[in-house]
Amino acid sequence: MLDNPSLRCPECSSFELRASFVEYADGRRDVSAFTCSRCSFDWEVWETPAFAAPNYASAYAGAPALVDEELALVLLTEGVKERATQALTGKGLPLDSSEHRIVFLRKAAWLDRAAREREVDWYLGRYSDAEVNDASGKAVKAAFEFLKFDLDHGGVYTEGPIGAGSPEWDIAGGSRAYVRQEYRELLDQEQRDDVDAGEGSA
Repeated sequence: MLDNPSLRCPECSSFELRASFVEYADGRRDVSAFTCSRCSFDWEVWETPAFAAPNYASAYAGAPALVDEELALVLLTEGVKERATQALTGKGLPLDSSEHRIVFLRKAAWLDRAAREREVDWYLGRYSDAEVNDASGKAVKAAFEFLKFDLDHGGVYTEGPIGAGSPEWDIAGGSRAYVRQEYRELLDQEQRDDVDAGEGSA
């Protein structure tokens, strides 16, 4: 049994959902939409109509594949740890807190995407209740830590249009929605930086 299903009806908060499926010629199938068994509200699988933050499709459009994101996260984390250790021993400059924030954000986004994949694929029987519960719990914890980091820093690092202290993030799933908002802003900035770098080398 799922402990605290993150896939809930945005209208009545019920987790009693019916999944619709799309069938492929090779026999595979995916979840395409959900309908609430209680109030009949329906929405597509990538939508998050309860939040003003970007939905999954727009938040992670252009993001690296999960396996590539995981490797990049490991390398980033190790690099930050090494530089922090050097700073503590007087062999390097102190790290700016924004560098720690990037680690928190990328970790939270990676766990959000991995959990969402399991949460949706649970309806296809691809993951057990325990696997979904574990992934969802880790995603919520990482998202809360990221949101708390931004709140502890007075929201000065927030790039998206809705501030860290907004009540938008106080409902179930809110911290993960905040991660999606901020990750989208990070991807957009990286894309702008790539364009600027290309123009500079031309």
